[in-house]
Amino acid sequence: MKRCDFVDWMKAVGMFLIVFGHFFGDPFNQFTQPILPKQLGVAMFVFIMGWGLGKVTKDKLSVSYSRLFPMFFWGIIIAVFISGISLLAIDNPSISNYSPFVFGVNVIFDGFPANPTTWFIGTYFHIILLWAILFHRIHVTPQILFCSLLIEIIIRSYFIGNETIFIAYMTVPNWLTLFLLGMYMCQRKDQPNSKGLTVIGVIWAVFLVSWALVLNEFNVTQRFPFKNIEIISHSVNAVLTSVAVSVVYLANTLFSIAVFSRIKAGRIVRFFSRNTIIVFIGHMPLYFVLEPIVRLVFPSGWPKRLCIVLIMYIGLSWLSELLHKWIKVDSIKKWGWEKITQFVPKLAKP
Repeated sequence: MKRCDFVDWMKAVGMFLIVFGHFFGDPFNQFTQPILPKQLGVAMFVFIMGWGLGKVTKDKLSVSYSRLFPMFFWGIIIAVFISGISLLAIDNPSISNYSPFVFGVNVIFDGFPANPTTWFIGTYFHIILLWAILFHRIHVTPQILFCSLLIEIIIRSYFIGNETIFIAYMTVPNWLTLFLLGMYMCQRKDQPNSKGLTVIGVIWAVFLVSWALVLNEFNVTQRFPFKNIEIISHSVNAVLTSVAVSVVYLANTLFSIAVFSRIKAGRIVRFFSRNTIIVFIGHMPLYFVLEPIVRLVFPSGWPKRLCIVLIMYIGLSWLSELLHKWIKVDSIKKWGWEKITQFVPKLAKP
């Protein structure tokens, strides 16, 4: 299958936004409120999931296995590594890091695991599971997208109003329309040339600035993972916040597709694109190890944060590249599927 430039761009840029967003806040946060810029990175990944799975018409079980295996493989290795370090340092094995691997049970708790980015593994598992059971049967239409948007807003509003904001963020409904949008646009390909790139880029920039100017006029209070738009009553504020979250997710994802489908992805972009799993799961634990060292050179401020971002993004990508050369994950994955289908032959049937 021919690689799509916009997919590689969205993975590379999405991963950068996630790492960057963990160490830089204002003035960038105002452009995506009530969410944070790093959450746009997750939105891009969810869209790409839908885009890739939307083209799959058979072998859904083997495809689900192939998708989940590398995420669980690296996730468990990193969780074990963190447990070892934590036991030595603070006499705590950080058990919560394993909850995403137990059927994604972490999403029912109103908080992140000790390694915060592992929350996505639970959500990833649920999306793949729902696709294998239900979504692969659905031909996504604009009407279905509209219904999913309503469902998404209502359920997210409920959790926001109920002050269980982490659950609102981690559960599938928060990402439902983005995933289905990816399935709906699964035949989307790169543009043949860069025609219109400047115009679309300018419109995207105008949208971001306009969004910040409009939202800055309202009382948007600090909260995580969603800020809170406070205008009227508690319940109405929850609905307004939920609507704004969907608008920011969808608008910026569509803009990113329009822009990146017009730019060729070179070797550097593809390098970062293929190394996202380890960077995603590993950058926060590495931060806790390296921060005291970086602080010796850059005590505080933007130089310190920029140094950390470069180490997290570039350094971890290189480490990921080396690990993938040393550890043949695809061979292990193939061996595992062969063993599974030997025990349960029915799973091998398309």
